Amino acid sequence: MDEFKLKAGEKIGALHDAAVAAANSSKNKFHDVIDHTAEAIRRIREAFSDMWDHELVTEGRARAVAWAREAARRVQEGAPPLSPMILYQELVTLFKDHVWRRSMIIFICGAAVGGSAGLLIGLRASSRVPSGPHARALHTQSDQTVLLVEDAVSPAGCGAGEVLVRVQAFSVSGADRAVLRGRAGALRALLGTGHVTVGRGFAGVVLDVGQGVTDLEMGDEVWGCVSEWSGGAANELLAIRSSRVGKRPRHLAADSAAALPWAGALALAALQQAQLRPDCSKGKRVCVAGAASGEGCALVQLLAAWGARVAAAAPGRAHRVLKDLGAQELIEMDSNAHTSPSWLTLEQVASRRGPWDCALCCTGAPPSPAPAPSALLKSTAPRSALIDLRPKPLLSDRLPTPFWVIFSASFYAFKFLRWVTGCGTHTDWLEDKTQLREGLDSLRLLVDSGQLAPVLDKIFFPQDFESALAHTCGEDAIGTSVVRFP
Repeated sequence: MDEFKLKAGEKIGALHDAAVAAANSSKNKFHDVIDHTAEAIRRIREAFSDMWDHELVTEGRARAVAWAREAARRVQEGAPPLSPMILYQELVTLFKDHVWRRSMIIFICGAAVGGSAGLLIGLRASSRVPSGPHARALHTQSDQTVLLVEDAVSPAGCGAGEVLVRVQAFSVSGADRAVLRGRAGALRALLGTGHVTVGRGFAGVVLDVGQGVTDLEMGDEVWGCVSEWSGGAANELLAIRSSRVGKRPRHLAADSAAALPWAGALALAALQQAQLRPDCSKGKRVCVAGAASGEGCALVQLLAAWGARVAAAAPGRAHRVLKDLGAQELIEMDSNAHTSPSWLTLEQVASRRGPWDCALCCTGAPPSPAPAPSALLKSTAPRSALIDLRPKPLLSDRLPTPFWVIFSASFYAFKFLRWVTGCGTHTDWLEDKTQLREGLDSLRLLVDSGQLAPVLDKIFFPQDFESALAHTCGEDAIGTSVVRFP
């Protein structure tokens, strides 16, 4: 037993000695690392000090100070600053005794080769196809055509505050033609949206939700709007902010639901601008020019449900549908090969039957300019009661280059300030409230209460988008046409 204790004590002592030696060794290594680091820093400082105090650098600093003083003096005296030739001569005087010509040639060749290699690598990296799931999408081209891409790259997921929607159908409207002609192109470039620019209203199913989204779940049937500067809904997989999506009425199929968000949002915005509400619209006479359009049909339904007397101006083929929607007066606005719809027809009706309290101009209304408000409206009606819902060129699309640079800088500065103050980097502040969750929920309530119903005109396939756009912008359209992904 004593022998066992002796051996155990020897082993414990050996372990203690080994631990002490290891600790001392680690301590010595740590001190060595600190010493080596301090020595390296000291040498770097000495190298920079030697370089700063070098004869060439000292002379260059002195000449730079002299050049700056001479330039300031010449500017104060009104003379032009130093010319490039004088600077070149000074550089030759400075470097001729210190730098070999061969060294300068080597430097220039190296800079050219390195810059070319960097440019090629950058172009190669930018031309790589981004990774992600593939889906069908409509891409607009520079010649105002639209191309169906079967394997377009779609977002692999959704970011914070976003939802990934499988778009089942999207609407076609006059705003798509305006986008193809350049509307909101400058602002869209600032926001960095991709090729898809057509498709304003859409309906689909939520496939995934991002972080922070609590009011939507996977599998929810939704609808929403995409403004002209935010891209387009013509993508089978669409990642979009949850604030621009709302639950659609359960009894509406995707085709019918896609026909209403964009047109209904325009109608709600126009009614808010005209200050027409359910409690103050009864008995008022309202003229809806272009009533056969999607937003026109929505306006006729809402105004009729609120008790207003609606005069619908549209081609004769749409009168039966508009009468069923609630229009009490029908004004024929047909055109032929020789004449087009004119405001003169509405002026004659106003003088014969009496002016209106409000006039709303939708797609299909006579071309601009509109007549003076006094020709259509009552003398007691405000001048702002003549409202044009048709898309107009944005200010950002008409800015010349110098003002565009100022606008871009101000735009990014405002976004940065919003981010600093905790408002986020989204651009919901650019959108009309009727096209966000608030307006979409209002539309759903109006549909559920029976005051509003989508007027679906025709259903097209994606490869027939140009035919759908031509039909929508023609005189045969009644309501909204949609494109469905089969």
